[in-house]
Amino acid sequence: MTGGTGGIGKATAIGLSTLGARVAITGRDEARARAAAGIARETGNSAVDVFAADMSSQAEVRRLAGELLAAYPRLDVLVNHVGGFWAHRHLTADGLEHTFALNHLAPFLLTNLLLDRLKQSTPARVVTVSSGAQAMGKIDFDDLMGEQKYSGQRAYNQSKLAKFVFTYELARRLDGTGVTATVLHPGVVRTAFGAEDSTAMMGALTFDRG
Repeated sequence: MTGGTGGIGKATAIGLSTLGARVAITGRDEARARAAAGIARETGNSAVDVFAADMSSQAEVRRLAGELLAAYPRLDVLVNHVGGFWAHRHLTADGLEHTFALNHLAPFLLTNLLLDRLKQSTPARVVTVSSGAQAMGKIDFDDLMGEQKYSGQRAYNQSKLAKFVFTYELARRLDGTGVTATVLHPGVVRTAFGAEDSTAMMGALTFDRG
């Protein structure tokens, strides 16, 4: 479960842990990852593992994938949840536009790095959390990184649409393998979503739309 330290991600991790699953969550840093202790206390299931990784960094995603593969001989479910909204344009350590890098490229890369293990663990599934905002999205291949014109909402919508496109194609390619791929809109939930760098409107709403 990427992004399992708060909001929808943490609620999902709690749900899976309550069912008795061994749950691995990611947090951007160790401080955020301490949320795992709360999950274990709340569910009575101590099988909660924590992995710290800045998912906006492709090197960190690759490191995380290596740690997961070393830790788990089988993977039953991968939940790609981590994401965010930024009103202003930021670049990652790789020089990529932050919204697209975190919301789409991170789950794209992690899923592909873990795909062989998932196939070996069938039946298995990949669940990717997107947003209803994808319906307003358009993938601008001529300005994918928002260098010419940037809008936080446009970048967010584009990244969520990319998740849908990726998942539908992944599902097609995985047909018959025993691994399913699903993408979803979780609905509107009150969390601290968008609080790091938000417009006044988003700061007031603080809703997590996935």
